[in-house]
Amino acid sequence: MRLLSLSALGVVTGCGGSSTGTTGSTATSSGTTATTTALTASATAANTGTAITLTATVSPTAATGTVTFYNGSTSLGSATLSSGSASISTSFATAGTETLKAVYGGNSDYASSTSSTVTVTISASSSSCSDETLEGEEGPYFVDDSATGYDRSNIVSNIDGSDTQSGVPFTLTIFVYDTEDSCAAMQNVQVDIWHCNASGVYSAESSESTTGKSWLRGYQLTDANGMVQFTTILPGWYSGRTTHIHLRLRSTYDSSDDSGTNTMQLFFDQTLLDTLDTTVSPYSSEGTNPTTNATDRVYSQQEDGTTLMTLTGSVTDGYVATAKVYLPIKATSGDTTGGQ
Repeated sequence: MRLLSLSALGVVTGCGGSSTGTTGSTATSSGTTATTTALTASATAANTGTAITLTATVSPTAATGTVTFYNGSTSLGSATLSSGSASISTSFATAGTETLKAVYGGNSDYASSTSSTVTVTISASSSSCSDETLEGEEGPYFVDDSATGYDRSNIVSNIDGSDTQSGVPFTLTIFVYDTEDSCAAMQNVQVDIWHCNASGVYSAESSESTTGKSWLRGYQLTDANGMVQFTTILPGWYSGRTTHIHLRLRSTYDSSDDSGTNTMQLFFDQTLLDTLDTTVSPYSSEGTNPTTNATDRVYSQQEDGTTLMTLTGSVTDGYVATAKVYLPIKATSGDTTGGQ
């Protein structure tokens, strides 16, 4: 365990509908045992940015293999069957009607099958300008990202694709809104992200013996919906801090790259963290973190617990979360000149 000096987005929520999802199924046989695939959506109406869980049920439950989920002809991702069921979580950036289906690939014993389509209606998110994003200190690990390749969505490996980091997959979608313009979506905001790996180590730091590494770092520019999305892993922890992700937002309100006035940190549910630290490899090799959210200085004093993320998914299939950031970030009385 490494010892470091003690220190330490808008509210991460979805504003979705809550109606019960619908189910559709079709059966297919090709000389092997016939199967039936049914698809259920956790909601048939939701707002942009709200996570929706898609669950495919394949009968017989003894069928094994992979289910791929589609929005029209576009793959949303795949999941492995367990006791006849496979799930993923996803969200949608624009309003409209989405047509979803699930396809079981089959194997040598069981035929493939495709579910009937399920439609989900997505409405524009209703942002509240009363929400404020509180400032969280930058910490010592921000690195200038002007090098070619940092502008990327998938940050799991080095820019050249090497040194892929192990951990539970995590997809983070961020929406950025302008509190001084009726909470309109902000386009072309540069959202920088960086966090430690499952062992609590940051890349690109001589103090971490990772000079020349670029994993778990990158940035994206928000689109017309104010959205960016990053593919990464759940972070681990290091001494003196609870598990967290760093963000910097460069906008018309603050375009600096090193002022510390446009930074924030995102946090994870304590129950999930305790599960990772005790039962999930490679996180469990570090043991239980003595610093909890409640005792973390940034979480409790600077961000007042407002940037705690709500995750959906599983350790096996990965997690997703949606965060909302309201600019300009509100400065707090906490120390933002150092920390971790």
